[in-house]
Amino acid sequence: MKTDNIKITPEWSKSKEEVWATAFEKLEDSPKVLQIAPRKRPVWFYVAASIAVVALILPSIAFFYTQSEIAERGTHLAVVLPDGSKVELNAESEISYKPLWWFISRDVKLKGEAYFEVEKGSTFDVRSEGYTVSVLGTSFNVFSRAGKFNVTCLSGKVNVSDQSESLTLTPNMQALWSNGKLMAREIGDAQESINWKQDKFVFVGVPLQEVIQEIERQYNIEVLPHSIPDYSYSGNFTKAIDPHDVLKIVGTPFGIEFKIK
Repeated sequence: MKTDNIKITPEWSKSKEEVWATAFEKLEDSPKVLQIAPRKRPVWFYVAASIAVVALILPSIAFFYTQSEIAERGTHLAVVLPDGSKVELNAESEISYKPLWWFISRDVKLKGEAYFEVEKGSTFDVRSEGYTVSVLGTSFNVFSRAGKFNVTCLSGKVNVSDQSESLTLTPNMQALWSNGKLMAREIGDAQESINWKQDKFVFVGVPLQEVIQEIERQYNIEVLPHSIPDYSYSGNFTKAIDPHDVLKIVGTPFGIEFKIK
C-alpha cells in the first residue's frame, strides 16, 4: 500500500503554541522564595560569649602590664610590692615588675642598686644584666652598675646565677663578678653593704673615679675635673648637707680640689 498521498486532518483547530501551552502549563512552576526568620539566641549565650572573651584578654593584660619605680639622682625611694615585700632603691636606680601577674610569678628587674626584704612565699627573682638572684624569704642587697655586679646576703639564703654558674649565699657572704667569673666570698659585716640607706659613705680600696661618681649620684651634681687620677680611696663619712664638704674630705688626701659644675 502506498501512503504518499494519505493526509490526516487533525480534529482540533489549535495552533502548536496553544497545544504546547495547554499540555505543559502545569509543569512550569514559578520559583518559590523561602523566608527564614532569624534565630533568636538566649541572653545567657551573649553573657557566656562575653565572659569567654574577657577570660582570654585578661591574662594577656596581666602578663604584659608592667609597673616601674625610679629613684632619681639625689634621692632614695622605698617601694612595697604586692605581697608586702619591701625594696629600697638607691639613687639613680630603677625596678620594674608585673603587679597583675605578681602572685603567679614574683619577678623584678633591677637597674642600679637596691636593698630587698622579701616575704616568704614562692620563689622571688631579681634579674639584672644577665644575672638572677633567687630567694624564698630573706634580705639582701644587689649592686649592678657599669659592668660591676655584687650581691650581699644579710639574712636567709640567696642563690645567684648567670648563664654558666650558680652560687648559694648565707648571711655575711657576697657574690661578685671578678676576673670574668662569678665567685663568692665571706665578708666581715654585711650591714656595711647597706650603709647607703643611712646616708653613709663607706669605701674600701675603691677607685677614686667611682667614689666621685657615687657622690655625684647621691647629690645629683657634676664634679670637676672630669679627669681623675687612677688612685684608690678608703674612708667612711656621713652624707653632709653641703656636697662641697664631702668633696673636700675625699680630695684633700690626694691634694685634689674638686669643684661642682
